[in-house]
Amino acid sequence: MVNKVRVTIAGAPYAIATTDTENYITTLAKKLDDDITKLLDNNGNLSVTKAAVFCAMDYLDEYRKSAGSAENMRSQIQDYISDAARAKLAADKAKAENETLKRENAALREQLAKLQQK
Repeated sequence: MVNKVRVTIAGAPYAIATTDTENYITTLAKKLDDDITKLLDNNGNLSVTKAAVFCAMDYLDEYRKSAGSAENMRSQIQDYISDAARAKLAADKAKAENETLKRENAALREQLAKLQQK
């Protein structure tokens, strides 16, 4: 369902059509408004358009770094999954070998007991 959310950013009203919740959109708009306002307050000769461009650049930078970080984490997780799979195979092999050795041990003990009875 598409919602129409009305927000004000840097003094200008906007109607945003979105499938996101109103609370989510107003939170984003407030963050953008705060960031643009802060830039304008700290740089008297900056236009709203330039402040918006600087905000966009900052957000893109954060996005790219986050995306790279997420990709790195995915890669590490894949490595951990591969390591875990190899460890499980090794553990299963060791368990099977242990069971074989237990059976061999039991058979040898049985043979020894028979020999000792003679």
